[in-house]
Amino acid sequence: MKKTAFVWFRYVTLAVLLLSTACATAAPAAPAATATSTTIPATATATTRPTSTPRPTATPNLAATQEAKADQAVLQKYLDSGYISSTQGIVYGLTDNTREMAQRNYLDYDLSGYKDVVTDFAAWADLKWSSASDVHYPEFSGCGFGFRMKNNGDAYTAMLTNDSVFVTWCFQALKGCGRVGKSSGKGTVKLGNPAEAHFEFILTGGRAHALVDGELIADYTLFQDRLTDPGYFTYSIISGTNKDYGTRCSITNGKLWVPAE
Repeated sequence: MKKTAFVWFRYVTLAVLLLSTACATAAPAAPAATATSTTIPATATATTRPTSTPRPTATPNLAATQEAKADQAVLQKYLDSGYISSTQGIVYGLTDNTREMAQRNYLDYDLSGYKDVVTDFAAWADLKWSSASDVHYPEFSGCGFGFRMKNNGDAYTAMLTNDSVFVTWCFQALKGCGRVGKSSGKGTVKLGNPAEAHFEFILTGGRAHALVDGELIADYTLFQDRLTDPGYFTYSIISGTNKDYGTRCSITNGKLWVPAE
C-alpha cells in the first residue's frame, strides 16, 4: 500500500494497555424457575382443601432481552450486506469514554473496556465531538477506534473526523503513521462543529467497512503482511489544532462483536 506523505504524524501510546490482557468472558445465564403444582389426593371430608398455588416463573430482564435482539439485528444487517459470513460470536459492551487532546498532528489511544486481543470484529458506538477551532484538510479532528494494537504501539485506527472516515496505520519500524486509502466508496462526510453521529466499523480478514448513521461511507483494504495478528481494541482520538482543548470527544453505547472461532 502506498503511503501519503502529507498524513505523517507522531503518536502517543498508552502504557496501561500493556497491563490489561485478561480475557473477557460472558457468565452463563441462570436457568429460569419453572412453575409447579401439587395434586391434592381426594379425601372423605366435607371441607374442600384449597388447591396449591403455583410458584411464579422467573421473569427475564426485559431491557437485556431487547438489547440482545437489537444487537442481533445489527449483526444480521452485516450478514445480509456481506460484511460478515456468520452472526455467531459474542457481543461485549464497551465503556463510555470522554477525553480531549490539544496536540496538532498527534493521535492517541485510550482503554475501551475490552481487555483481550482480537483480530476481526464489528464495532459500533455513538460519537459526539467538537474542535476548539475550525479544522480543514490536511488536518483532522475526530475520534473512533484503534485496533490490532501491539505492545510497541503499532496499530490501526478508524476515526470519524470533520470531513471523512480517517483510517490510519502506525509502525515503529517506519517511524510514523500514514493513511489507509479507501478501496471503494466516497470516504467523505459533511459534519458540523460540534458534531455527533453513529459510527460502525466492521473488519473481516483484510477488508473493512465504515458506516456513518447507517450509510456505507467506504471500504478499505488493510496490509496483508503487517498487523495481521490479534491486537488490543481501543478508542482513539486525533487533533488538528493546538487551541484550547483541541479535540473533545465522547463515545457512548459502544459494542464490540467478536466472531466465534
